[in-house]
Amino acid sequence: MIHVINHIVRYPVFLILFIFFLAACAQVPRVNRHGMPQREYAYQQPETTNDGWETSTPRDEGVEPAGLNEMMLEILAGDSKYVHSILLVKNGKLIFEEYFFGYNRDANHFQASVSKSVTSLIVGIAIDKGYVPHIDTLAYEIFSDYGRSKWIEQKYPIRLKHMLTMSAGLAWDAMSHRRSHPGHTTYQMYASNDPIEFVLNRNLSDIPGQKYNYNSGLTILLGEIVRHESGMYIDEFSGKFLFAPLGITDYAWDRFPDGTIQTDGGLHLRPRDMAKIGYMMLKNGNWRGKQLVSKAWVEASTQTHINGLGSGYGYQWWRGKAFVNGQVIKVLYASGHGGQKIFMIPQLDLVAVFTSKVFNPTGHSGPEKLLVKYILPSMIPAGPPRKFVKLNPELMDRLTGKYKIKDIGAVIPVFREGDKLYTKTGFWEKVELSPENENCFHAYSKKFGDIQVDVISDKKGKVTHLIAHFELRSMQLDKVE
Repeated sequence: MIHVINHIVRYPVFLILFIFFLAACAQVPRVNRHGMPQREYAYQQPETTNDGWETSTPRDEGVEPAGLNEMMLEILAGDSKYVHSILLVKNGKLIFEEYFFGYNRDANHFQASVSKSVTSLIVGIAIDKGYVPHIDTLAYEIFSDYGRSKWIEQKYPIRLKHMLTMSAGLAWDAMSHRRSHPGHTTYQMYASNDPIEFVLNRNLSDIPGQKYNYNSGLTILLGEIVRHESGMYIDEFSGKFLFAPLGITDYAWDRFPDGTIQTDGGLHLRPRDMAKIGYMMLKNGNWRGKQLVSKAWVEASTQTHINGLGSGYGYQWWRGKAFVNGQVIKVLYASGHGGQKIFMIPQLDLVAVFTSKVFNPTGHSGPEKLLVKYILPSMIPAGPPRKFVKLNPELMDRLTGKYKIKDIGAVIPVFREGDKLYTKTGFWEKVELSPENENCFHAYSKKFGDIQVDVISDKKGKVTHLIAHFELRSMQLDKVE
């Protein structure tokens, strides 16, 4: 190093070059280990192209940009490092469009189970056009070609509506193992020679219509029903009746080796085109004056027919709610593994689209947390500061104990330390429960963000269970001791 410095001092030309080198280095932005600028962000209005989107700015559409800027700083600092894109459509205009890790508006993104919601939409179009029979049709009547399967031989009482709501009652284990584990039923379906026959040979374990059980095989059958009844594979059908009217030309569906379309998760779309689907749904099936699917189907699809995984479930579309600045906000959404999301918020005339790394540890919670923490508060005025009360020791003692999460079975504690109550999340993070009143508590978790806990008691005042609201989910916790 000393030799280099001496060389620079003795020969002025090297000194000049060295100064230019330092100046060039100073212009290179600092980046974190994810290759993104460190805590630097400047908003740019989305570019108007020929894809049908009118663009605007957050402020022009009544959105406070400070919250969006804070969200971007968090992402660029690496705190939300798995997001690939975020798009916001407000009042029918694209107001926010950001991409990360080399993704851009022209890149198709794997949709994972967002494909399920799109498949349901296509089924609705097929019903509207008379290709597919009504939702009360028994499925075995459609699959007569598989006469030796259990569904057909035993005439399972599974109807189309049970397939749409994942309440068919089939023996299907998608929760005990990772998707890549041989014990995962979806893994077994993908490894089979005939995915349709595989699903039609599953045992019936519950009465159809009574119990939610996440089952990708049912969505594969929905795609096959469209093909069987219309004579068109769903890629052709969707291109003709959904994508073309929306001006979507760049899309792809993955296939099984036998040609069956992977309607459970094989769709690839651009984020701007995901936003079109979301806004069309937000407007009850209408896109720029054209009714692409009936209003009745959209309303039925986004209503809660059964509860699943802490959220309401319709026809392959999810329904949740967020608590923001003292208001309850209804959120309808399509959801895919790893954080592929199309959020629709009717109260705000808003569509929010996220794409993410498919396999990442934050999963679904990453985009949901950003939506609730930054995006929605930027559109909802802050209410008065929340006031907390002090509870008497007797009531605190009634609340302490162990609570089992309904439908999951995990047990979490509520315990007292002095005059404060605490609980632990499923990740054993200790959080304080602060009482707004004796029936409503608030907490903050690094993993789940803001949490509201409602206390439910019987007529004698005995606490029977809690309802925890976080991100877009609500979970019941039954007191067991």
